[in-house]
Amino acid sequence: MLAGFAEVDFTPPPGLNLLGQMHARRAERARDPLMATACALQSSGQTMVLLSVDICILPLPFAADVQEMFERETGIPARSLLIHATHTHDAPSVIPLLSAPPDPTFVEQLRRSIVDAARRAIADLRPVQIFAGSGTMEHLGWNRRAMFKDGSSRMYGHSEMPGFEGIEGPRDPTLSLLVARDEQGVIAGIILNFSSHPNCIENASVYSADLPGAARRALRRLLDAPVPIVYLTGAAGNTAPSLLDPHVPEQPWRGEDGLERSGIYLAGEAGKIIAGCWEPMIAPALDLAQEVISLPLRNWPASDDANYPEPLKTDSWADAVGYYRAAEADWPRLVAGDSPEPLRLSVLRVGDAAICFNPAELFVEYGLEIRAESPARVTMIAELTDGYAGYVPTRRSLGRGGYETWPAPTSRLSVESGEKIVQSTRRLLKRAFNDRPRHSP
Repeated sequence: MLAGFAEVDFTPPPGLNLLGQMHARRAERARDPLMATACALQSSGQTMVLLSVDICILPLPFAADVQEMFERETGIPARSLLIHATHTHDAPSVIPLLSAPPDPTFVEQLRRSIVDAARRAIADLRPVQIFAGSGTMEHLGWNRRAMFKDGSSRMYGHSEMPGFEGIEGPRDPTLSLLVARDEQGVIAGIILNFSSHPNCIENASVYSADLPGAARRALRRLLDAPVPIVYLTGAAGNTAPSLLDPHVPEQPWRGEDGLERSGIYLAGEAGKIIAGCWEPMIAPALDLAQEVISLPLRNWPASDDANYPEPLKTDSWADAVGYYRAAEADWPRLVAGDSPEPLRLSVLRVGDAAICFNPAELFVEYGLEIRAESPARVTMIAELTDGYAGYVPTRRSLGRGGYETWPAPTSRLSVESGEKIVQSTRRLLKRAFNDRPRHSP
């Protein structure tokens, strides 16, 4: 197999609107660079390029436009370029969501940066050996939804709040990676995958790649080499670096200190995995299986429904009232004109490893289900790829309410959507692995 890696810094000048919170923020400075990091893979005449972009969300029209630009300039089919948003909450917006319209100069710069990173990765193609492995993270990626005795759940509720009953769901402790080593044994690049919202400093008024950036820096220090690292955020719709039970007032994985600690912690486990990967894949197969599924939007809930937006019936979260009022007014048009919504799902097979892509903020339960039935030895889940479909909560979560379930452009798909994504992804895994049975460790 051939592999090539490349990075492009697309950090704009200060002053642009940031996406990731309900309140308006502008970047006062760049804390750390925003990067587009590419991995190109080639085998048996097929070329695939995977892009990891330090941005909150990239809607499907944007992704499709970039993929078409990529095909025009390289002659490689647009479907062969997969574009993943790491979901940092400290990067400029490319859509008019929760803020003023995006800066057109930045949007064009981002398009160009993604295509340039892809082209450079292709130019870097060289013979490599591929290694894959997984480890376990005892910290980070906690489930961020707390349950209460009245039957409700809420984001960032915690054990010191009245009526606290427990954490609603699981976490995914798996850290997975692919390593490419060149003919001299030098690491050419790494693909790193973990399931947590990358929002250690989500309220900051700075440009920052947040957790992905901290992990890349720490791992490069550990390896003592400027290795390109493609960071993929896993099924993390309901996980974050926050300890809720027991509640810790001084959150160890939040804030400036927490961000650096998180990067070191991720890098430490990644280093252990790399050190333990001494057997390369033998003649690794490269294959891409894709499918577009159509999922209906759900109806606007009644005011007594668990999913009715809390800002519209209480005095809490005043910054969000306008957002949800606008969503309610626009909902009939949205359901009539945009339902069902197409979602592009992909599975990229690299030898006995698989990367499963979806465009949702997928709840962690669904990522665990996909991995449990995967035929691959190492299975990665990469959300927010090739579009943005909003949160996809579980049926249980939709019955308990909370931010991720409130209808809005950020949460709109029907209750069965997560199950459909899992079913389709399993079909794609079987297709990519030629209907092999589930891998036995």
